[in-house]
Amino acid sequence: MSVYPPTVVQLAFRCQGQPVPLPGGQGEAFRCGDIVLTPCRDTVEASWVDQLHLDIQQAGFRLPQPVRTTDGEWIVDGWQAWTVVEGEHSRERWREVIETCRVFHRAVGDIAEPPFLEMRDDPFSRADRIAWGEERADCHPHVVAVIERLQSVVEPFDLPNQVIHGDFTENLLFKEGLPPAVIDISPYWRPAEYAQAIVVVDALDWCGADESILQWVEDVPDILQLMVRAEIYRVAIYDGLYKQGVDTLEATNGHIQTVDMLTQRLS
Repeated sequence: MSVYPPTVVQLAFRCQGQPVPLPGGQGEAFRCGDIVLTPCRDTVEASWVDQLHLDIQQAGFRLPQPVRTTDGEWIVDGWQAWTVVEGEHSRERWREVIETCRVFHRAVGDIAEPPFLEMRDDPFSRADRIAWGEERADCHPHVVAVIERLQSVVEPFDLPNQVIHGDFTENLLFKEGLPPAVIDISPYWRPAEYAQAIVVVDALDWCGADESILQWVEDVPDILQLMVRAEIYRVAIYDGLYKQGVDTLEATNGHIQTVDMLTQRLS
């Protein structure tokens, strides 16, 4: 698959003008007129996500809609297309991010578990299983040291699983006068509250938020335990990417302050 949308893809989706790279993510999304082109590595998952966008009742948030090709297909040569949703990311509106996260996950609460999740074998899926104790943390010592600190305060709890967006934090766009737009859904089968925990640790580790963000999730059951798992998840991703040749190990240092806070509160 090309990192740039090939001509056959542009023609199939009736692109107007040249595709322009969009900021954020992995640098693989391109705007082309009034659509966005993105690559998909698993056509089964991509088709499921397409249908999810069509099935969700949008109330309190917006969603891009999948675009069919001239032949009526959703995917061509490993690429799919979406309608453009206007808006910008914000690293300050955490109350609104968390509230939208709750609203979105109520909307997908009845969606059945996707069958492809058990077959995924990428750094993100492996990190998710490590975070939930379903896979051993066979990681680089630099990463294991952080994970073991977090695992030392893990306690069991009982919350129901459902479909969640496992990368909600910076996949929310704000536009004045419109509900926030949820983009780039990454499906996982975990408690809805876990999605909020990921938002909180991302805000603390990556986005300059301080511990006052916890006021917006103080009513969430087992929030600190969920945050511990979210931290393990994010740190374990670095190991998976490192094994693919990406220099990510030092990025774990950006998580130490939150790890300290969690282990102190739970000890």
